[in-house]
Amino acid sequence: MTCPAVRVLHVSKRFRIGQSHDSLRDLIAAWGERLFGRRAGAKDSTFWAVKDLSFEVEPGEALGIIGPNGAGKSTVLRLLAGILRPEAGEVSVRGRLAALIEVGAGFHGDLTGRENVFLNGAILGMPRREIRAKLDSIVAFAGIERFLDMPVKRYSSGMYARLGFSIAAHVDPDVLLVDEVLSVGDAVFRLRCIERMRELVETGCSLVFVTHNLEQMQSICQRAIVLEDGAPTFAGRSREAVGHYMNAMTRAYTGRPTDLVCGGEHAGGAAGQIDLRFLDRRGEEVVWVRPSQPLRAELSFRLARPISKLVVELNLRASVNENLLSFNSGRDGLVFQGHVGEHRVTLDIPGLRLSGGQYFWNVRMWDAERGTTEADTPLQFPMVIDDEGRATGSLALEHQWAFDAPAPETRRDTQCAEGEAIAVKVGGGR
Repeated sequence: MTCPAVRVLHVSKRFRIGQSHDSLRDLIAAWGERLFGRRAGAKDSTFWAVKDLSFEVEPGEALGIIGPNGAGKSTVLRLLAGILRPEAGEVSVRGRLAALIEVGAGFHGDLTGRENVFLNGAILGMPRREIRAKLDSIVAFAGIERFLDMPVKRYSSGMYARLGFSIAAHVDPDVLLVDEVLSVGDAVFRLRCIERMRELVETGCSLVFVTHNLEQMQSICQRAIVLEDGAPTFAGRSREAVGHYMNAMTRAYTGRPTDLVCGGEHAGGAAGQIDLRFLDRRGEEVVWVRPSQPLRAELSFRLARPISKLVVELNLRASVNENLLSFNSGRDGLVFQGHVGEHRVTLDIPGLRLSGGQYFWNVRMWDAERGTTEADTPLQFPMVIDDEGRATGSLALEHQWAFDAPAPETRRDTQCAEGEAIAVKVGGGR
């Protein structure tokens, strides 16, 4: 049985909130306060960035760590890299470690790109002859040939990230730690990074990947951990982790607990107790659907005051600011007359022709007469679309292939005779 390349056992990390002492003068003053009494209002407080976290990563395995901002993801990477020490628990990493945690970490601004390659490579444990042998490959991967002998303090953040990742990826590490720094690179470079990480994993490298890009995470990582307030709330298959991540983002955004179907009230709005659910043809509630599956959206809510011209909108999103679909009753020439009390609005949808993944619905309501927003529920209603792995783009459309085979010349075992065609129709789900 192989030993895990990364092992984290019941690890916790605490930070102090308050003054930082960056000079001897400040430190002496702080000692004086402790001896002779603190200033009025001064408080000692701490917070736990990581709480009782345990996981293992086998050689050749990729693990994603996802969660809202401030959940403790980067702290975990710093613990693995040895930058921080835990208050409790044990962290062990076997083999050569390479980490890309901050843009420009380990670089000296006054040194050139070439000099920083040698400096950073040495920090990561590469002998000078190995760095010299890989220099051309590192520079070509980063795409900075023209700027190799320029001081890196003149590099853009994207150039920093490209060079830093290229060095780390060419160390041939046993364990690679990657933080969200890839987000500053351009789209082409990000694709190259993803391919390089896949190659490293296939050769036996263990990868721990922190990101908010769920597509990137799922394309590389077999497993994922969801962190909230420093504690793990889910550990398992990366695809299942996405749903837990969306709920974590909902709680972080709304500041209150939510479930798959939850209600909320826009601050100052008349609409509250909002509940959105989706029903199949049999009238049963579903949260996991196929692209071609007909659905009925059933929206229930309560109005605190009458609204004579109520507009209802349902948006389907893959990220906070990206509307993929929008159903707006006002644009369809329909407004509702709402009285005080409970209401229900239904919308029939023939299908959601989108590729598989995690999405979420946003409910918005307006008083068209006053021009006021009465409800807005971002991130509150997740939905999983299962295209059974057939779609690779954003849409999952019905389509049909046709193949016209020419007459066979010498072989008689061909499956199609002259003039015969094969046609296969493929739907966006059964």
